Amino acid sequence: MAQAGTFPQHALYHPRGSPSGAEPVPPHEELARSNIDSPALERIFLLAGSLYLGIYAVEAPLRYLLFLAGKDSLILLRDGLIFGSLALLLCAQALRLRLHPAFTLFGTLLAFHGLVLIGTMGSIAGAAYGVKVLVNLLFGYFLAARLLQPSKRLFVFLALIWIVTLIGGGLDKFVMTFPWTGIKTVVGGIDVDVSRDWDIADPLSRRVAGFTRSSICIAVLLPPLAIILLSRVKRWLWRAALIAMTMGGVAITTQKGALAAFAPVALILLFPEGRRLFWLRLCCIGFLILAVSLPFLVMDLHMSHGYGVFSAASFYIRMAYSWPAAWQWIDHHQMLVFGVGLGGIGGAQRLFAPDNFNPADNMFILLYAYFGVFAIVYLLAIVYLVLRPNAGSTDRAVTAIGILAFSFGYGAVLSMIEDQAAALLIGAAVGALMRESTAAVEVPARRPSFAMPSAASRF
Repeated sequence: MAQAGTFPQHALYHPRGSPSGAEPVPPHEELARSNIDSPALERIFLLAGSLYLGIYAVEAPLRYLLFLAGKDSLILLRDGLIFGSLALLLCAQALRLRLHPAFTLFGTLLAFHGLVLIGTMGSIAGAAYGVKVLVNLLFGYFLAARLLQPSKRLFVFLALIWIVTLIGGGLDKFVMTFPWTGIKTVVGGIDVDVSRDWDIADPLSRRVAGFTRSSICIAVLLPPLAIILLSRVKRWLWRAALIAMTMGGVAITTQKGALAAFAPVALILLFPEGRRLFWLRLCCIGFLILAVSLPFLVMDLHMSHGYGVFSAASFYIRMAYSWPAAWQWIDHHQMLVFGVGLGGIGGAQRLFAPDNFNPADNMFILLYAYFGVFAIVYLLAIVYLVLRPNAGSTDRAVTAIGILAFSFGYGAVLSMIEDQAAALLIGAAVGALMRESTAAVEVPARRPSFAMPSAASRF
């Protein structure tokens, strides 16, 4: 029997209290809640977020079926899970005259930066695209710790997504070529590649997407899912196996940036519990500094490289072409210190400047194009949350900072914030860290052990 306030360290998964109700619920375990003040709406958000991640994990076959039916644009219904949930919460809180400050702050900032883009590029569609990209941050913020320290049923569902993603990548790499490989769909007038065929003859070097839309999607999804699952896995052997399989899943995509970002985070997660938080904070800040400084450090730098997928060729392309062109675009179109505006680079350019499309391939470049000098303010706010003394659950802080560390690390060579799943998980990590500041005083009443969960609460 574990003492109150502690977790038994022998179990693979720690449930939210014993079935009999005799064992006390650890205080921080009960506090693994969202930033939503309504249990019913919280369950709706959890269900919507789970479905969203599930669709993300099998997006390629879904797009293929829609492609065969000539209904490619129906994939946008997936975003209805995000916008619909947020609209429902906004209306419910407005009717009670208790609007969450996050709605006001987020809406004000998006409106301001959106107006900047309309002023610089005259594109309302581009600003709307930027809202679509960033709204997942707000959705993830409201889910907060409930996603990062999942209940038993959500743990099982996320583990299933992790397994399906891993299997899809393995089948694509070593067994078969999926029928959706190489197809192109058109959504909102924008061409979208599905499981892009990179024309690489060597099967061991071929980039694979599995059931996701691209190889990048596997590399973006698997590590954060593993970090979340590790919050519930206590045995060292199981943790090592989970990390090793995740590393293998990322390796078959040939996404070197994801491997380089996840490797140190994974190593730290194998440290004894008391040492993880310090080293993850150090890793997170180090990766953030790298993401911000790398495009400046390699300016006018020349390097030799090979031409295979495991060579430095892709990094050289970023260094010699993508990043300089991105800075040139920003310099020519920014409004004073406010950047180009919301949606000022990346995917949104395909709506208002398709001939100048630049993926940015760096989180800071994309953020600076979107927000100008405000990007530095927003990043410093995250630094404050990461370094602030932990007032709540150490497990949740470790999970949140682990996700942020990986995101900044991979963000050094990828515009992470533009990926839907990455934005959702980053928002959840930020929301969890903000909630920890009040975790020591917010102790809700324990739900009776005999209460039967509703169908929606299973997620």
